[in-house]
Amino acid sequence: MEPAFEVLDALEGFASLVKRTPTLDGAVPVRVAQGCVPLLEGNALGFQVVLQPGLRVRRRLGRVVVEADADLDARLARGRSAALPRLVAHGFLTAGGAWEKRLRRSTAWTEKGRVRVWTGLLVRPSRGVWLRASGAANRRSVALDVADVFIADDAGFVPLVLDLGLRGDEAHIRGEVACVTPLRPGVRVRETTLAELPALGRAHAAFYDAAYFAAKKGDVTKKYRRLVAREKGPRESTPVLAQVARVGPLQATIAPAASFLDAEATIPRARPDDGRALEIVTFANAVAFRATYDGLTMTIDHDARALAAAAREVEARWGAVFGAGAVERDRRALWYLTKYFTPHPPGEPHFFVKPFAFTQTPPGWSSIVDGVHGDGYDVLRGVVSTDTFFATPAVFSVHRIGAPIHVPAGAPLVSVLPVPRDLLAATWRSVRFRDEPARGVG
Repeated sequence: MEPAFEVLDALEGFASLVKRTPTLDGAVPVRVAQGCVPLLEGNALGFQVVLQPGLRVRRRLGRVVVEADADLDARLARGRSAALPRLVAHGFLTAGGAWEKRLRRSTAWTEKGRVRVWTGLLVRPSRGVWLRASGAANRRSVALDVADVFIADDAGFVPLVLDLGLRGDEAHIRGEVACVTPLRPGVRVRETTLAELPALGRAHAAFYDAAYFAAKKGDVTKKYRRLVAREKGPRESTPVLAQVARVGPLQATIAPAASFLDAEATIPRARPDDGRALEIVTFANAVAFRATYDGLTMTIDHDARALAAAAREVEARWGAVFGAGAVERDRRALWYLTKYFTPHPPGEPHFFVKPFAFTQTPPGWSSIVDGVHGDGYDVLRGVVSTDTFFATPAVFSVHRIGAPIHVPAGAPLVSVLPVPRDLLAATWRSVRFRDEPARGVG
């Protein structure tokens, strides 16, 4: 397929775009590598923005400041001095425009307590593609958070600037800092009920049948891997409609992508409405809990009354849709939802939380399930083939040992973004200044 976007490197290697391996270079557990396809695809999603070392951010006298090592600071200053006149002369930046003025001053700066870093890259999405710059999920510095920023296909070449928040008092800005992902606009999300989409419930029960649980007792079942092995690319172009079917007590927020960079504005802003939304659904936690990992086992203490009430609602909805005896017949499949929490084996600081919903996308479309991080934990990124498998779990990774994490009811868990599968394998094309030859494909 054609490259999804173009990249110009104006600072000659301060940042690079790198494609991760699904196993994070062999760092994931063997059991995950064998069976957890959504997590593997989440690891490999998009292109990681890798920064050279030398930048750091710290709190000082109530302010957030960003600093660079002397050698890096001098090199970036020389690079900007050489690149900016050429970017203007060759039409990549507007002469006297906001970007030229901003980038002449510095490569990294602070605004309203957040750090903004120009990667030295300028990017331009292909027609029909939007780009999202987000956090480097599943392997990242927990001292930083990265705000989502979008770039639309009518924005021209735009400096790729990361919007970083500091957690704690000090952090280094280096290595895998962010992720650039191609997406397709024209996506709407509709909330509905299991009664309107009963096929999703039947598919769930068929997946979690007796044979599944019998196989799972002894090994990784690989059932999901087999289920999606025959899938191809998109068979439906935009606009598309994704649907979220409520199965139990659900807090779901549907909102369009709203924070865009363009060729004129250095501050992310809303985009004029041209009818091409990219709607995102965010699921919130339904049952307050705390979880403690002691290095071997995960202990989850939850609001038992809230979970019991949620389980009753799930079973009532299931019985109303599928009739008398359906709850008992599908009891084990329903445990996926009614138990809400599923721990990993001992020795792993992970567990699942299952929103009370099924998500369906059109044929050929998957969903990026992007975790929302909190104090002492990350919720991992995955990619689920939601045209075939309709659950979008939140996979917690706890990085605090010996003290509990707290997740109140209503706290956001995951955001779900539909994406056509052809873009999951998309490449990018490197461009040079107008007087230099093009080189490379990412």
